[in-house]
Amino acid sequence: MSLDSVLVSNVMKTDVKTENENQDVMAACKVMYDNDIGCVVVIKEQGNDKIPVGIITERDIVRALGKLTVFLSMPLTKFMNKPIISIKSDHSISQAMKLMDSKNVRRLIVVDADNKMVGIITEKDIFSRIAKDPNMITEFIDKNYQKGHKIYSRFADHLLQLLPKL
Repeated sequence: MSLDSVLVSNVMKTDVKTENENQDVMAACKVMYDNDIGCVVVIKEQGNDKIPVGIITERDIVRALGKLTVFLSMPLTKFMNKPIISIKSDHSISQAMKLMDSKNVRRLIVVDADNKMVGIITEKDIFSRIAKDPNMITEFIDKNYQKGHKIYSRFADHLLQLLPKL
């Protein structure tokens, strides 16, 4: 296996947690807490379709609270990240990492050929997949070991977390 041969569809999660764009921040916090996740996709409902319009992460909430200008009752549309950055489900995890790196994000919405949301893929999902295959670890390190490459250091941190505690 290589980074170019593993498809996003084989690594993504299909149970995407969403919240309506008119909900408040507290609703998103509850979804994250109840599901032990770090983000919620903000959607607009059009008929039976759920159209992703933004994403809100734990980091976004902490940054907003740190400014003391945001209250938990404000609607998600006030400070969600938009537009959505998405990737097709038939793209490789190598392409996903390049997109994440170029856009400075750690999560991508996965869409099908009709641009409908079918999942979400995170940097952690990709790292977990790479960590299962020594050849992929070597390939990842060869491609990313450059001074100042943030993704390399986060991958190294991920690998350290997999080691047994002494």
